[in-house]
Amino acid sequence: MSLDNIQLPGFVIQDLFQKTLVDLISNEKKQSISGTKELNFFGGNKQHIILLVNNPDAAFVTDQQLTFLSGILTACKLSLEDIGLLNIASYPAISYKTISDTFNPRIVMMFGILPDAIQLPFVMPKFQRQSYNNQVYLAIPSLNELENNKDLKRKLWIVLQQIFSL
Repeated sequence: MSLDNIQLPGFVIQDLFQKTLVDLISNEKKQSISGTKELNFFGGNKQHIILLVNNPDAAFVTDQQLTFLSGILTACKLSLEDIGLLNIASYPAISYKTISDTFNPRIVMMFGILPDAIQLPFVMPKFQRQSYNNQVYLAIPSLNELENNKDLKRKLWIVLQQIFSL
């Protein structure tokens, strides 16, 4: 018997892979945009927390960015099931109204995205919480910038503690 041809029964494979990174049934949901186009997002959005990125080179984020983002979420006592990750590179004309109507978020975190990119009617500095439309908006540097800069990470942690009361 060769090691190249081992076939395992389904129950063994199920036991080996109990915890997966992606559950294709529940994590990749589609929501409609005004009935004409659909928004693809990653995560469960159970806590109504939307994370916006602008990454034209990936469906959502790269594996390295996902690892870093998962660390941030864990520190906030959250998981990928609690958030909805939306890559706005696929939706250049998206607005905060569409995001609000589609996801009903209570918190919108914009990684490397300026408020005018989603047609917000105000300007805000990075790391400053802004309440608007019964939602909290937060502009943050991109995941790549954060990952390599301790000062930016520290500023992010301070504002996340305020938002999530950690």
